[in-house]
Amino acid sequence: MPDSISCDVVLLPNTELSAKALSASQSLAQFDSLFTIDNNDFYAHSSLYMLELKTADLDKAVTLLQTIAKQLQPISGVATRYDQKERFIDAEYEVTAELSQLQMQVINTLNDVRNGMRAKDKERMLSATGVALKNFQQYGYKPVGELFRPHITLTRFNDEPTNAQSVLPDVATFSGTFDRLALFEMGDNGTCVRKIAEWNLS
Repeated sequence: MPDSISCDVVLLPNTELSAKALSASQSLAQFDSLFTIDNNDFYAHSSLYMLELKTADLDKAVTLLQTIAKQLQPISGVATRYDQKERFIDAEYEVTAELSQLQMQVINTLNDVRNGMRAKDKERMLSATGVALKNFQQYGYKPVGELFRPHITLTRFNDEPTNAQSVLPDVATFSGTFDRLALFEMGDNGTCVRKIAEWNLS
């Protein structure tokens, strides 16, 4: 295992919502997608914090997140729209006080543990300005605070199709419950490819 890996702290959808994400991702495969959610190699998830961690610090990160998870109840998400850009297609969720507070709790807990920045975020920081630049400087991650955009990514395409959303159900279908907190190792395209730890929220 390398000395450092890119990780994602995420909320995982419950069985019903996860199945809907899997079905939608499979439907989008006809448009030459780069990955399909199967909850084995590519997991349906909503990201809270992407960060670089030393492998030697993984156990510490797991312990810190476990403490947070013990305090949490399952979280309801209200899906508001599909967002399609940079060849990604996402089901986007309303930003609630509950989600925002959880994100900041996770970030404030792990920010001192992170190992610098993910390589992709180092590149993005070069052209960042304003709030985005401040977030990179303070947290090593852009979508924080007013830039936080909770979502489930359904897939990413090789080329941007114009009619992909035509095969998807009404976005309200993706309103549902997130019942687990988890830490994953990341793959390409923001995917969660290896589960490091998971906690049920109760």
